Amino acid sequence: MKRTLKITNKNILEGEKANPQNCAIARAIKSKMRKDIEEVSVLPTQVILKIDNKMFVAPMPKEGANFIKRFDHGLAVNPFELNLKFKKGYALV
Repeated sequence: MKRTLKITNKNILEGEKANPQNCAIARAIKSKMRKDIEEVSVLPTQVILKIDNKMFVAPMPKEGANFIKRFDHGLAVNPFELNLKFKKGYALV
């Protein structure tokens, strides 16, 4: 399952630093896939979704990991697009 996400200024302003379930990227995922998502966790290495009691995992692209580092440290970040490729499976967190 491939998804292109737009992380907007609104996601950035409303996102919470160091909160994998409510950071800017997590908010963008919830906004785009609101009907399907049961849980979301955004980490610098991967994104984990729970949909219909099934886990989906996508590796975090480098631009996403860099965004998370800057965002969590309170540095300036800009809106951007993130392409994620989810596979059914499990993640070690």
